[in-house]
Amino acid sequence: MSGLNLVMACANEAPCAENFLTSPGSEKSNIIAFALAKKGALLTDSVSEALLSDGTTDPSDVIGIVRALQLEGKAFYFPSGRLNGKKPKPEEKMASQAFGLRTDAAPTGDVTNMLQFTYEYFFSTQTVKWFNWLRKNLEQYDAVYWTESKVHIIEGKDLTFHNIGYEITGNAGETIYGGFDVKYLGDGEPVPYGPIDNSLLLDFTTLTISNPTLDALKLALATCSSTCNVFKAVAGGALSTTLQFAVTGNASCLTWELYPDCSPTTVLVGDTAQINAITGLVTVTAQAANVKKKYTVMAISDSCVVGSYCMEIVTTPA
Repeated sequence: MSGLNLVMACANEAPCAENFLTSPGSEKSNIIAFALAKKGALLTDSVSEALLSDGTTDPSDVIGIVRALQLEGKAFYFPSGRLNGKKPKPEEKMASQAFGLRTDAAPTGDVTNMLQFTYEYFFSTQTVKWFNWLRKNLEQYDAVYWTESKVHIIEGKDLTFHNIGYEITGNAGETIYGGFDVKYLGDGEPVPYGPIDNSLLLDFTTLTISNPTLDALKLALATCSSTCNVFKAVAGGALSTTLQFAVTGNASCLTWELYPDCSPTTVLVGDTAQINAITGLVTVTAQAANVKKKYTVMAISDSCVVGSYCMEIVTTPA
C-alpha cells in the first residue's frame, strides 16, 4: 500500500483485514452456549467488544464473569451441551432512495441480526414460566454467545425475543424440545474473539455450599473418604444438635430446603431433622441411638441458581 493510500485508510478508520501466514483453522458451525445479562452489567465487569478487541479482557474470562453475574441475579445462562443455535446471514438495511446513477438503493451499514436456538430443557415448569415472562420483552438485556472457540458480545442493542415455545408433535418417538429467537438491529455482525476454553461452558452455574458450623461437643465431620459428608455424634445415645449452613460468596437472598435420602419431596413435619428456610440452620432433634440418616441440603438463590450438599448424620449406641 502506498503512503497516500495508507493515510486514506487511516482517515476512514478502516480496520486491517487479516493476512494469514498459516491457516486460522476451522470453526464448527453452531452456537453452543448463550447468556443474557441485564443491560450494562457486562460493561461494569469489564466485558465489552472494545475491551476484548484491545486485549484488556481475555475471551476465556467472559464465562466466569457471566456466571458471577448470574449468582448476583443479573444474568441467565444456557450452558454448552443443552443448547444448539444458529445465526443466519443478516438482513441488510437499505437507504430509502437511490441517488445519482445508482439503480438500487445503497446499504446503510446497519443490519438486522437474528439468533435462533433450540434448548433441550425448555419443557419444564419453571423454564416455561420464565420464557412466558421473557416473551413480554419487559427487560432490556445485553447478550453473549459462544461458538467452538470464540465469544461474541452484543451490547447496547434493543434485543427482542421471538418464536418462543415448544411443540408437541403427536409422535411418541420424539422428545419435546423448545426454542427461541433473538433479533436486533446492529451496525454490522457480532465480532468473534478468541481463543476460548470451551470446557468452561459446560454445566449449569451452581452455588457452593460450604461445610456447616457444628457444635463440636456433639458432632464431628468424619475424615473417611465418602461421596457424602459424614457427621458422627461425639457421644453415644440419642442426638440433638444444630448445623449452620452457608453458601460461599453469597450470604443473602437464599431459600433453603432439606430432602431425605432418595426422596423427591422435602422432609415432613415430625422428622428428626428440620431446616430453617431463611437461615439455613438445620436442627436435629432426638435422633435415636445407632441410626444413620442421609439428607440433601439445597440452597436456591433469587436468580434460581441451585446448590446441593449431601450429609449423613450417624449416631452410636448408648
